[in-house]
This record gives sequence, structure tokens and C-alpha cells, in this order.
Amino acid sequence: MHSIYKILGIKNKDRFAEGIKTGMLRLFRAFLSIVLIPYSLFSCRHDDVIYPTIGTHVTDEVREGGLYILCEGNMGFNKARLDYINLHSGEYYANWYGAQNPKQMKELGDVGNDIQQYGGKLYAVINCSHKVEVMDPKARHIAQVDIPNCRYMAFHGSKMYVSAYVGSIADPDMLGSVYEVDTATLQITREVKVGHQPDELCVIDDRLYVANSGGYLTNRYDSTLSVIDLNSFTEIEQIPVGLNPTRVRADEQKHLWVCCQGNYSSRAPQVVVLDHNRVLKRIAVSCSNISIYGNTAYVLDGENKAVHRISTIDYTPVSSPMNLSSYEHPYGILACSDALYITDAKNYVSSGVLHCYDYDGREHWIAKTGDIPGHLCRVVGAYDLYPDPSGGDTTRHSPYIAKVYEYLPAMGQFVNELPKYEEGDDAASMCRKCEQSIANNAGGMVSLGGWGGYITFGFDHPVENREGLDIQILGNAFYMSGSTEYGSSEPGIVLVSRDENGNGQPDDTWFELKGSLYDDPGTQHFVSRTYTRESDTLQNPFHKHPYYPQWIKENEYTVTGALLPPQTKVISGQNVQRILDFGYVDNKPNTDKEGTSFDLSWAVDVAGQAVNLPSVDFIRVYNAVDEVLPQTGELSTEVSGAIDLHVE
Repeated sequence: MHSIYKILGIKNKDRFAEGIKTGMLRLFRAFLSIVLIPYSLFSCRHDDVIYPTIGTHVTDEVREGGLYILCEGNMGFNKARLDYINLHSGEYYANWYGAQNPKQMKELGDVGNDIQQYGGKLYAVINCSHKVEVMDPKARHIAQVDIPNCRYMAFHGSKMYVSAYVGSIADPDMLGSVYEVDTATLQITREVKVGHQPDELCVIDDRLYVANSGGYLTNRYDSTLSVIDLNSFTEIEQIPVGLNPTRVRADEQKHLWVCCQGNYSSRAPQVVVLDHNRVLKRIAVSCSNISIYGNTAYVLDGENKAVHRISTIDYTPVSSPMNLSSYEHPYGILACSDALYITDAKNYVSSGVLHCYDYDGREHWIAKTGDIPGHLCRVVGAYDLYPDPSGGDTTRHSPYIAKVYEYLPAMGQFVNELPKYEEGDDAASMCRKCEQSIANNAGGMVSLGGWGGYITFGFDHPVENREGLDIQILGNAFYMSGSTEYGSSEPGIVLVSRDENGNGQPDDTWFELKGSLYDDPGTQHFVSRTYTRESDTLQNPFHKHPYYPQWIKENEYTVTGALLPPQTKVISGQNVQRILDFGYVDNKPNTDKEGTSFDLSWAVDVAGQAVNLPSVDFIRVYNAVDEVLPQTGELSTEVSGAIDLHVE
């Protein structure tokens, strides 16, 4: 009697069996999402298992920041779990989200599918709960965005893009969607149809690339990459890549790496590298997940329990594959600046494991996780839950801006652009956009417009007045070639305030940090100016949009402050500014840490008398110069971040 494997022409029966098991697991999970989810609507949190938060010391190594681990949990069991490891202290906290949000019904939800930090928020896709959970950087609940059968996220500008299967296994031919979400208002703004069961997505320039897996079609998977124009939000092309594409990443050359997993019976997996719509390379290797750091792609081969390290320059192996033979099911991977993290899902129904390696493949430590640890997110801040048992407060704070309270720029060529104004924005949403640009070391930039325009921000803690410099405020100034005396200087004055009335708002007494021109005879200390909508005529050939802040409904507003004397002169035909000695934002390059930092002991009151402030809660920066140059327009202070120098 002939073997069934011979009849079917199958050479490797173990691989075939594994493929069948994986395919059936997919179908079973999809079935449960239809059958069991309605019943979960009738259960209450007290009927569920509440997982306690347990702090476990896993390593003595000291690294920067922390790592979130989103554990999928089994479909239909409401066991999605967000764990956290403080890489600075080496403490691993199970069920971090549950401890941070004890009043959230149903905790995180059913099947965690993606997690990313963007701007000042943390986002998690909870697939079978049909939502994107929106949190602050400490994973405290802010809101949720309801999206049916959501899968993965990508971000660009002020928007989040979320892929969604939309249909179900009962209706596999239904096309999937990508939803556009405003990250300021958390409202869905647009939707576009793509291919069948879209999974990961990636933005390059003004194009969004979406992997259409066809995950519900089983024996006739999709094989395309949808290309969406982000301006019109329409699908402009479908690129054939390979059977069952699921993962898509961009490298530093803006090339796309697509994991095509093939058919689970005959396999034929491959990694396809594209330059826009042109295939550059097809690499015949199994790929269940991928992470790219620097010029190396780390391809997780779950089938053969290995990690292939492939050059993103010439697509050749950088070294021999990492051996993961001790794993049961290699699942998630994240390559960072100082470590490679890989998860093992074990048997998919009980606790998994997180492994930390260096880039030579040496394992440094492991940690026990929740069920199916699949998605990893490295964050800048290091957050601890527990106080010191001795009574001292050992809470770790972020050194970066946490909140923007006010943003009122004066008219200028980059107003309504940095950050981008969109119809319907108000003062609150513009503050949130500022947070997305400059909070939590996001790397963006905010323009304060002309003279008097300002921004007010704070940290997640008071900034202490200690010996020496206390806070660094970043801009985009630079020196002219061969000189540190002149360059691009657009100085802003710094004001500070304490929350004296305890209401958490910047409505108390302000004190100026005394800079080097405070006592200059040319400095005017009490200046007031009213900007009107009808005077919005400061156009140049490169910026022809309205300069008046479009979210301000009134036709005029007034700003006050000090006005510094002009510092511009012409050198070699170029308009440059004298670099001021100290005490001003956007005056010296960010690489000059001392030159861009401030001492709270410089604070003076309105009469110019020194004041002793033990700490401050709010910082305000305003543009202190009033010069319009013929070639480049007005001098405008820019702010790109701030750092509490006393917090690591």
C-alpha cells in the first residue's frame, strides 16, 4: 500500500505535518474569533483570571530605557498581556498594563497583535477585541480606537494607519481595509480598500505599502503588496511579490523587505526586496518575522529555528545563522542598538520566554513572559511600579518632555506647518501634535513663528534646582563654517514657573532665566504686540500658506515679553547672526550641551531680582527677536526637545 505522503508527492513529512498544524491553528483561531467573541460580551472582569504584577530581577546589566512585550494570549480567552522590563534596573514586570490600569474592564483584551510607541503615546493593536488601545508612555489607558479585526499599524506625520481584515473566515473573499486615524483626535478620518487580509504595512515618503496575505483563503493566498498614495488615500498599484506576504519592513536605503511565507503545504517561502515596485532580490529563506537595524536584516526562520543575518547592501549573509534549536517555537524578534531580542512562544498555550543576545549571538539573559510573546517595543523612559520599601520614592522618571500645555506661535512662515494644522484642529489638538513632535525624545521640531510666539511644556516630574546646569533645551541652530562666533541663531527666552496653586496648570507666576543680553542697553523688557488676521501678508516664494495660526478663531491675539536687539550682519554675502554667550534657546548647536543648557539659579522676577526656586513645574520658551531677512524670512525660534539633566 502506498504511503499517503508519496501519493501527494510530499518529500518531507515532518515539514508537511508542521505546516498542517500551523495552518489549522490559524483556522482554529479565526473560527474562535467568530464563535467565542460574542459570548465574551456577557462576561465580567470578576469572572476572568486577574494576573498579578510580579517584579522579577532578570539581569544586572544596565541599559537605557525599557522594553514592552505584548503577549498575544490565546484567541477567545481575553489573555492579551503587556509585560515590561526596566532595562536600567533589570526588573521584569508581568502584566504591567493590568497594574497600571486596575479599573479597566476586561484588562487589555483579546489577542495582542502589534505595539508601537509614536510621539508621546503608546499604541497596541488588540485584534479580536477590535480596537487599538492608546496609552501614555507608562501604559496608562488614554482611549481606544474601534477598528474591526485590526491587525498592524504604521505611522506618518500626525496619522496612524491600521490594517484590518474586516471580513471573516466565513467570508474570505471580502477585501481588507486600511484605516487612517488622526493621532491628535484619535478619530478615523479615511478608509481605503486593499487586497485580501492585509497584514503589516510600512510608509516610505508619501507611499504606504501593505502586505496582502490572504490569510483566510488558505489554499489560494494573496500575493500582492498594495501601494497607497497618502495624499489622495487611494490604492494606486498592487505589486506581485510572492505567495502569502505577511511582514514588510524598510531599510536605511528605503528598500522594502517582504516576508512571503508561501503555501503551508508546499512552502516555497522567500524574502523579496524591492525598490518601490521593482524587485531587487529574491532570497530563498523561510521568514516568519524580520527586524532591521543598521545595514543588517535579522530574518527569523521559525521553521528551521534560526536567525539569518543578511546585509541590506548586497543581500549576502553577514555571518552564519544563529542557532535556535533549543526553542520550541521562535516567534518575535527586535534588533536594537545594543541588543537582539527574540521570543519563544513555547507551546502557544502557556508562558513563553524572552531572550536577550548581543550581536555575536551570545545569550545574556532570559525572562518568563505571558502566553505567545509576539511583539516588542523599545522605549526611551525607564518606569518602575514600586516604591522603596524603606519609604523612599524610587520611581524612575523620563528625562524628556512629557506634556505640552500651551502653543501660541506668532505669525511666521512655518506656522501651520511645524506642526501641521489640519481642518478642525483647535488649541488642544495642536498641543497634542507638538507633543508628538518633541515629547519623549521624538526627534521632531516646533516653530514659534515671529517675535513673542511661545510654547509651554513640562516633564512627568518637577525639575529640581541643583548645583550647576539643570535643563537642556534643543533647537536647530548651527555655526557658520569656520566660526563659532556667527551662524544661525534665532534666540528664544526661557521662563519657568512653579505649580503654586496645585491645579496642574501653568497659570502661576513666571520667572525669566537671565541670559547674557538681559542687561544689554538694547534689550527692551516690556513689549506687547497684537497680531491680526488681516495683517497676514508676510509671504515669501517658498511658503505661501496662511501665517496666522488657523486654529485661533478670534481675529487677533496679543503676546508680551522682552525684545532682544538685532544681531544679524552680512558676511561673505550671507545673513548670519552673532551667537549669544549663554541663556537662550536655538542659539547654539545641540551638540554644545553646555551652550544649550540652563541653570534654574538664573531665575529673576519681574524687577530683575534673583529668586530661589527649589524646583519648577512648567517651562515656557518664546521667540525674543524680531528680524525679517530678505532671503530666508523671519528669524523664528524652533524647539526640538528638552532634557532634565538630573534624570538618567
